Amino acid sequence: MADLLVRGGTVVDGTGAPGRRGDVRVRGGVIVEVGPDLAVDGEAELDAAGATVAPGFIDTHTHFDPSLWWDPSGDPMALHGVTTVVQGNCSLSLAPLEAAQRGFVSDVFSFIEDIPLSAFERAIPWSWVTWAQYRAAFDAVGAGVNVAALVGHSALRLYVMGDESLERAATDAERTALGAVLAECLAAGAHGLSTSFADRDRQGRPVPSRRADDEELAALARAMHGGGRVLQFVPEPRDHEVRSGQVERVHRACAGTDVRGTWVQLATGGIAGEHVAAVLDQAGRTQASGAGVYPQVSPRRFDVRVDLDNTMGFASMPLWNQWSQSDRAAKLARLADPAWRERARREWDETPLSTFPKQRMHKLRITALPDGPDRRFEGAYFPVVQAEHPEAHECDVFADLLLANRCEVGLTVVGLANEDVDGLAALFRDGRVVVGASDAGAHLNSLCGAGDTSLLLARHVAERGDFSLEHAVHILTQRPAQVFGIRDRGVIAPGHAGDLVVFELDRITWPEDHLVHDLPDGSSRLRRPWGGYRATVVNGVPTQVEGTQTDARTGRMLDGGARPLPV
Repeated sequence: MADLLVRGGTVVDGTGAPGRRGDVRVRGGVIVEVGPDLAVDGEAELDAAGATVAPGFIDTHTHFDPSLWWDPSGDPMALHGVTTVVQGNCSLSLAPLEAAQRGFVSDVFSFIEDIPLSAFERAIPWSWVTWAQYRAAFDAVGAGVNVAALVGHSALRLYVMGDESLERAATDAERTALGAVLAECLAAGAHGLSTSFADRDRQGRPVPSRRADDEELAALARAMHGGGRVLQFVPEPRDHEVRSGQVERVHRACAGTDVRGTWVQLATGGIAGEHVAAVLDQAGRTQASGAGVYPQVSPRRFDVRVDLDNTMGFASMPLWNQWSQSDRAAKLARLADPAWRERARREWDETPLSTFPKQRMHKLRITALPDGPDRRFEGAYFPVVQAEHPEAHECDVFADLLLANRCEVGLTVVGLANEDVDGLAALFRDGRVVVGASDAGAHLNSLCGAGDTSLLLARHVAERGDFSLEHAVHILTQRPAQVFGIRDRGVIAPGHAGDLVVFELDRITWPEDHLVHDLPDGSSRLRRPWGGYRATVVNGVPTQVEGTQTDARTGRMLDGGARPLPV
């Protein structure tokens, strides 16, 4: 931690109050003074003249758990003003975990979040079992971002129940043990629990958290009571009625506690837009009658690159999911097999809506093709191909396109969700939701979640004027800190952490992502370049200045603490 004086800026303090001219002094990583014309007192200086000085942004839904071990900078989060990430989401965390369980958790994490399994095996030190040991190992290395970490429910169940966590609900004794271990994790600094009602492992089995019953959820909520904790969950994404019931399930489990629920994600546009009003009504009712359940909303339109060699697009389609995990020769053999094609057509028709837009193929854009007769389709949407085969099943037309081009086809699902920008603006003005759901750090070859902060500022404030800069900063800082129980962050005030971002609004951009090959095994990920921020500061030390990341590793795993924050 270091001493720093940020001079000459307009302080937008995170509370929503109007910006004011002022300097910010940080000593030992903590803000000690805010005011105009502060005298230099031996600390390093950062020029903020003509710029806004805001609390560092908080990204509430990421999966940097594995990648911070091979890239402690957390690239590119500092380049977009982010100083704290919430990880351990979707029932997945790297602790608590026995040595014999690491392979299973790595495989599930790799499968669900589209991160190469080899990276888990090569780059994570696995020097811990308990949460306290995990936090100590992380803090010994440090990072370019702070981490507010959740305990993954699937990892917790596996740790307590072993392989039977995949098969059944917990017994009375196991519920007691689950609550006790969770309490130990919280005492060691965890901010809460994450669970999933939707995910499956590579073999198609429900993840362990899906075997929990209502009694188990309530027991775990009681174990979290008293510290302003959070229970993050993934509901069924395709069926509004089922999802609504799962929100109620979490609300009931947390009744009588101060544990807040939050889920990913509320989207606008298309089918999703039909249910926004009902979702908001439900959120408001839960928040009025208890700690509440908060939907998370991302500003990003979900354009998803279809990686034919991983799981993002086909996870809910077992036959195609198995196909995506096979090698190139096996892929081509199956596409040429009439019996496989018949089963594929049946699955295509019978499986409900999925991430891959079957039966919504007007959203599928063909972005790359090798030289050959089909090259004329490059840049077109799939219906252009379908129109040349009007009597054929769209599953067969798709399979033929892949087969004819030996699976060397670039595909992007355009506008899977969040196409309604006006609707998004209305959500960001609504106190019943929280900005989140970026998924940064996951689905590395399908989407880049990093940079949602820049998109919100550039589009909704600078370009459209949907709300004030002060409101935008508030919903990126103090508001998520309150909902997630992140202590001493999200506001510029004495006693709060020296996490800051300095920027000129008219310089903020949301650049297009691009592929880089920098994972431990040399494989690729989508990365978003610098968003135009002058500086990002973590615990008093700059982590990026004018688009160049520093070697600072002052980020730590934050202590969930016992002091609840008002909402």
